[in-house]
Amino acid sequence: MKKNKWKLLLALVLSVGLAGCGPQLDEPGSSAGSGQTSGETSAGADGGSGEIPIGLAISLSGGTAKYGEAAKRGVELAIEEFNAAGGYNGQKAKLIVYDDEAKPEKSVEIVQRLIQQDKVVAFVGPANSGNAMAHIKYAQEAGIPEVIPVATGTAITQTYAGEEKNYIFRVAPYDRGQVETLLKWLVEEKKFSKLGLLHDTTGYGQGGKQDVEQVLKEKYNMELAVTESFQVNDTNMEAQLIKMRDANVDAVIFYGLAPEAAQYLKSREKLNYYPITAASWATGDPTVKELVGDLVNKEVYMVQSFTIDQSEAAGKFHDKIVSKYGEDIFPIASAQGYDCANLILEAIKKVGTDPAAIRDAIENMDDFKGVTAIKAKPFTKENHEALTSENMFLATYKDGVIVKP
Repeated sequence: MKKNKWKLLLALVLSVGLAGCGPQLDEPGSSAGSGQTSGETSAGADGGSGEIPIGLAISLSGGTAKYGEAAKRGVELAIEEFNAAGGYNGQKAKLIVYDDEAKPEKSVEIVQRLIQQDKVVAFVGPANSGNAMAHIKYAQEAGIPEVIPVATGTAITQTYAGEEKNYIFRVAPYDRGQVETLLKWLVEEKKFSKLGLLHDTTGYGQGGKQDVEQVLKEKYNMELAVTESFQVNDTNMEAQLIKMRDANVDAVIFYGLAPEAAQYLKSREKLNYYPITAASWATGDPTVKELVGDLVNKEVYMVQSFTIDQSEAAGKFHDKIVSKYGEDIFPIASAQGYDCANLILEAIKKVGTDPAAIRDAIENMDDFKGVTAIKAKPFTKENHEALTSENMFLATYKDGVIVKP
């Protein structure tokens, strides 16, 4: 009998011990985390090391890896300059980087790790709108500011706009603003009245179609003359272009990603038909030029927030990126990453390392000096978009470089 009691007692002790050992997040740098640090490497902002942990959760592999790598380089440069200038009260910033692999579930995992384990005071990311929509609730609930350098889905910054404090900010040309910029140029400046739309069938292209139709109707009381679509990985868009040509459109609005944009330009060449094309910023992806070369020079315009010739600050930033990395693989993404990081770092200089205070300082900043088209006062309580149709613009290729026309 006594023996059975001891067995029962032992089982209870073991069960209590195991109950406290639930699933744990992997350590940074493990194969699951794909983590790495830049700058100083030690404890968090309140630790003995005096470091300030800042996160970067972005695609370094997958379909948006070029966006992510470029943004990462901009963030790294900002951190490097902050530390070289002495940091904040002697504290230097530690950049903690994770690859979300362009997967929403991975994005959720690494954002939770940055918040719960790495104790970041703020973070930059992501590149994908789907990833942002999957993980922003964790930033909002934890009260950790997130500044987005690439993901452009209109709903992202609006999700918590009704909260007393919205922790989600963006320095990227959000989709609705891109459409407003495109249509302002086409309808108000170029005086075109007959527009065609060619879009992909993903959520990105469908969202673009909805925005184009709504803005045309609400602002200009117009409708599209022709609407055509294409699938991801389509290699021939001649049939869609023939319909545009037969309708004698003034211009084609293109809403798709780089590989399909390249196929669109190849199809124009096959038909010897080169309509003025106004595209979302994705057509400015350097991948397009890599795939089609000089075809980008023929009446192709895309929304941008940054070109290397737009200002002295822009040119100097580009030169610094080239000096540090040997190239500027995606100038607009590099610049937006740099401005995102500097918003966080400038806020830290003003108010210290408390995340709530950093959020307030970002929202109320009125003396920011960026390299994109960002304003000195980028945000208000009601607006967490640093780049709107007021400061986005159409750019084009000249001698292989995207410039303001």
